[in-house]
Amino acid sequence: MDAPDVSRVHSPFPAGKSARSHEQNRAMPKQIRAHVFADINGYTQFVKAQGEDEAAKLLRTFERIVRKTIATRDVEVEKTADVFHLIFRLPIEAVRCGVDIADAIARYNAHATVKLRVKFGVDAGQAVRRGAQYVGYAPVLASRLSSRAKPGQVLVSETVHSLIRTTRLPTLDLGNWKTSEGTTLRVYEARPPDERESAPEGVRFLTALFFTDIVRSTASAAAAGDRRWRDTVERHDAIVREELDRYGGTEIDTAGDGFYAAFDSPSQAIRCAFAAGERAHAVGVDIRAGVHIGECEIVSGKIGGIAVSIGARIKDRAGPREVLVSQAVKDSLVGSSFTFADHGRHELKGVPGEWQILSVVRNQT
Repeated sequence: MDAPDVSRVHSPFPAGKSARSHEQNRAMPKQIRAHVFADINGYTQFVKAQGEDEAAKLLRTFERIVRKTIATRDVEVEKTADVFHLIFRLPIEAVRCGVDIADAIARYNAHATVKLRVKFGVDAGQAVRRGAQYVGYAPVLASRLSSRAKPGQVLVSETVHSLIRTTRLPTLDLGNWKTSEGTTLRVYEARPPDERESAPEGVRFLTALFFTDIVRSTASAAAAGDRRWRDTVERHDAIVREELDRYGGTEIDTAGDGFYAAFDSPSQAIRCAFAAGERAHAVGVDIRAGVHIGECEIVSGKIGGIAVSIGARIKDRAGPREVLVSQAVKDSLVGSSFTFADHGRHELKGVPGEWQILSVVRNQT
């Protein structure tokens, strides 16, 4: 095969991210990204039947359509033979791009003698950048989804579906599919939106959200007395900030004895929560934590959006020294060393629908 063609289209610096946070992004070995695979169905057979010259024409048409569609988008591009691998910061942008390319190909096919039969797969999660390529479960699953799709179909994973469920992009639940390894995979098909959102969006980005607070703080404060409790809270605050710095978190806000921070990686957020919890317990307080991953934007100078509300409500469900996460976090960490226990489906105050919550098993970080 030819060497991968790797390029990048328009890479703006996300609004609200500090220079320090940006440097951490570059240093972090694992990155949260959304991956789109688009490949021509039956390309090898087409080459054998039609010859290399006709195949080359088909490839040029495919590349022209893809390059035109992504021209103004923030996307990394890898191309090998008849396969495009597109890497996005936001799952919603990945899905929209897949749908838009499929639409453009459908319009081309309406008048073409030789049809382009392209299949799409989309997944999101942590991956490691090794040289010019991303390596990890998310790109592998996106590739597998594209291989299972029908021509013109955009298949998305359950992870992606959970991350875009609050948007207006429609999806069709295709049910559970069996993988070659015997595991079960929930698959959805992305559909073109009935109408595009009329209001322009601000700069949005995918991030891991981290929330903690002290359990039973009011009762503990009453028992300890004002001065002693103030000293305890100050020690707690210092511990959390030290662990945030250690694990690459960015403190966003505090409220009373609670912390709200953002991470490039959900695995680092979980490790930070456990480390801070152990150290806080040693000085006499127990904290609880919640971690969620979702799309955010800058609101009044801070990271905001419905994902922030979801993360905060997940934290509220946790017990002493417990770390709870959303299904999206679990799905993004497939293949990691973490073990999760079912914590049930819950309605979260102020957030529509029911949300699957899981507890991270201690000593698996």
